[in-house]
Amino acid sequence: MKKFLVITIDVEPDCSSTWHYSNPLTFKGVTDGIAQRLQPLFNKYNIIPTYLINNVVLENKECINVLKNLTGRYDLGTHLHPEFIEPEKKFDDYAGKKGTANSCFYPPQIEFDKIKNITLLFEQQFGYKPTAFRAGRYSAGSNTIKSLSKLNYLVDSSVTPHICWADTTREKPVDFTDAPEQPYLIDDENITRESTSGDILQVPISIALKKRNTLKEFVISGAGLLQAKRKYKPVWLRPYYSSFDDMLFLYHQYLFTYRDRECIVYNMMFHNVEVLPGLSPYTNTDDDCKKYIAQLEQFFIFCRQNKVINIGLSDLLHEFKK
Repeated sequence: MKKFLVITIDVEPDCSSTWHYSNPLTFKGVTDGIAQRLQPLFNKYNIIPTYLINNVVLENKECINVLKNLTGRYDLGTHLHPEFIEPEKKFDDYAGKKGTANSCFYPPQIEFDKIKNITLLFEQQFGYKPTAFRAGRYSAGSNTIKSLSKLNYLVDSSVTPHICWADTTREKPVDFTDAPEQPYLIDDENITRESTSGDILQVPISIALKKRNTLKEFVISGAGLLQAKRKYKPVWLRPYYSSFDDMLFLYHQYLFTYRDRECIVYNMMFHNVEVLPGLSPYTNTDDDCKKYIAQLEQFFIFCRQNKVINIGLSDLLHEFKK
């Protein structure tokens, strides 16, 4: 059995504890977080991260220069927060704003044009077409996948198994409760359903259910809500959200559940701004950041000891077809 680890990082401008963009707008999470902290860590363990770049970051020349000149190996893709790009662009000044729009609830042509525009912006900045995508706020639907197919993407990573996002900023719930945990070719009419004829590979964020000690409802950051079975809590393959022990639980849970498969994929996600203090809700101090990085490093060492192969998100479709 092959075991693959994908590291998918949502690349955003600097944020606050409420995910509002910094005011004035700054990009330390790219210039320091990625260039000085994350990429050197990945190089140390021979890891190929996938940076999924927000359209606001794609417009910043300094960020593009940093991303073009990183040392080591890495994969780049797009990450759409739709209110910050035409058509129907909501903001021209991004400072102090927060991404709350949901891509899948735009009319299909508007959503397609937004994805097309971030794709063209990426191509203009890097000189090639992106093939990996994640919708901001995990707000992807069947029309999103159809748009990605038209634009020659290969992989999407917007699905969060076991979770239904149904906070008040959603026009209606985005329900991934029954989505598969492992990669699958997506059915054109249902993003959580597998199709043998699909041409976009869904690589869900790795989330497993673990029996909880209480029956309290589990709320994610006060923003999304989770209606998993009440006796269970979600364990994400994600630093801060999960302890190292919980991430090991997920590793072994997947290993047992999918023991008859030829390969297992683990998809870790987080944001670039989480490795610097005060730029996200999660790490407020330098000590918090040191613990965060130490948790990442501990998991990377574990993966190396257990012969888990790292791979870029864009390369997974080839492995999947094999």
